[in-house]
Amino acid sequence: MHLRAEVLSPKDLQTVHENTLALLEKYGIRIKHQEAKMVFLEHGAKVEGDHVKMPPELVMKALSSVPSSFILTGRNTERNVGIGEGYSPVFGPGAGAVFISDYERGRRPGTVQDLRNLLALSQSSKHIGVACAGMIYPFDMPVGVGLEAAILETLKISDKPLFGLSQDSAVSEICIEMARVATEGKGEHYVMGVVNSLSPMAWDDKMLGSIMVYAANNQPLVLACCSMAGFTSPTTLSATVIQNNAEIIAGIVLSQLVRPGAPVVYGNTSTITDMSTMNLCIGAPEYQLISTAASQLAKFYKIPYRSGGGLTDAKALDMQAGIEATTNLLFSMANGVNFVLHALGIMESFMSISYEKWIMDEEIIERIMRMTGDGCRLLPDAVEMIGNAVASGSGSFIDHDDTLDNFRSEFYRTPVSNRQNWDTWEKNGISCQKTANGIWQKRLKDFVPPELPSYVLKELEKLVQMP
Repeated sequence: MHLRAEVLSPKDLQTVHENTLALLEKYGIRIKHQEAKMVFLEHGAKVEGDHVKMPPELVMKALSSVPSSFILTGRNTERNVGIGEGYSPVFGPGAGAVFISDYERGRRPGTVQDLRNLLALSQSSKHIGVACAGMIYPFDMPVGVGLEAAILETLKISDKPLFGLSQDSAVSEICIEMARVATEGKGEHYVMGVVNSLSPMAWDDKMLGSIMVYAANNQPLVLACCSMAGFTSPTTLSATVIQNNAEIIAGIVLSQLVRPGAPVVYGNTSTITDMSTMNLCIGAPEYQLISTAASQLAKFYKIPYRSGGGLTDAKALDMQAGIEATTNLLFSMANGVNFVLHALGIMESFMSISYEKWIMDEEIIERIMRMTGDGCRLLPDAVEMIGNAVASGSGSFIDHDDTLDNFRSEFYRTPVSNRQNWDTWEKNGISCQKTANGIWQKRLKDFVPPELPSYVLKELEKLVQMP
């Protein structure tokens, strides 16, 4: 089965593109970074205070230099991933959470041990392609070295390619250097960061600094917009799409002016505002309408695309969490996404990560992959097989060679969902949450970190100045 989602016709795409160019040329975008403004000015943009106005030819030349794909290298090169045209989607875990929750202890501030646990789950997951240093911000991390220490923990526990930190230019520089040391120069691109525009129509100095550092070092960067329609972007979704596109493209243009050919990913996490609470709504259906339009625009520009994963606004592992996470993951796949951030575990509008939801989201991904993969292969001898079974009068295929040879590969077995009959289920008294709890705890108990050479560890520790 092949899924494909579209909300914009070819004519609509062209209109959004033309409106974007007009918006950037006539009104411009606020750039709150002096060096970045000078880069734009040197390449023919008009700079009026903090406003930078870009001629269409400048924008198009910059967009033409963006590679359509790239390889992200891990310290174990067997785990390298390709992102973009010609490669399968790459999944990243949840990121940026403040709280953690589980079946036994409930919701609480995240700790260093929680970060280690999540890194172990990420490393042991057959679906996650990158190790994320910013999954959760531990409240007990030493002040002043928290971010560097989080990167070190990530590199010690995982040998997958690093999805690093990019809060500002200084953090970006240390993250890139630590990734370079960890990978020992084995690849051209060895860390990927993410930056977000400041809606409406602005980029702040910290994000701009990160763009310039990542681009100058030729490291991949996801440039995303997280506007809230009705609050920081127009209520009309088509207008929000135009604004988002202009914001993202402005950041991409800067990266290409700093270094033509620097790899970037076109990203989106924009959605609507709940007008009764003014809260961000990542579980809303409008999230996927905007995201689908963004995916079409990324393909229009031949740039890799990033979307969200199992996103939900739910506070508990209830039906709302299941509905929203499944819808978002399904449509991300239908959009032909290249990189998925927040694939696993995210709860309550990015505020927390749930251990049990992490496991449940893995099952959702597996179900979608089963449905969208090569799941209905034709057998050349199907007629004879069925006819012989009927002729034998057995009345069952339970002991047929086709069953014995193929049931493991043909039938998806659920790790969490329960298929027992009522009496057995009632007797055992095991809920989906309890089952998921047992799965992640066993994963952690069995986990063995990949080896990190001692000389590499010493170099990394030198970069992290502990008090």
